[in-house]
Amino acid sequence: MDRQTSESEQAAIRQAIMDYYHEGHVQSDPALYEQILHPDWRFALVIDGQLKLVARNEYLSWYNPQDADPGLNWETEFYSVDVTGSLASVKLRLECQTVRYIDYFHLVKVDGRWWIMHKMSHPVHKDP
Repeated sequence: MDRQTSESEQAAIRQAIMDYYHEGHVQSDPALYEQILHPDWRFALVIDGQLKLVARNEYLSWYNPQDADPGLNWETEFYSVDVTGSLASVKLRLECQTVRYIDYFHLVKVDGRWWIMHKMSHPVHKDP
């Protein structure tokens, strides 16, 4: 992959994450997540020293637009976006006043569209 193509794909990944994943948090809207989380998507996190794997439908059930808090200011910062052909890896920070997530995504490009296949996350809850 040449440099221009790689930069174009990195920009497409950043835009997709901002449009659907970041905005999914802002709006607490599962319909936005459905646009970027592949149907076979999995989420891995460690809670109290135990690995928890979460399927897409369970994750989507955690969100409801009626629960969106307009007082939260969500911010996303990309630390890295690495593309190899139709595969990519992303590390980012997603943060608001109450929590900071460091997320690691593995993505795949299928039919011209980038999908998040896997997510691992390290949450840090902030004191009120």
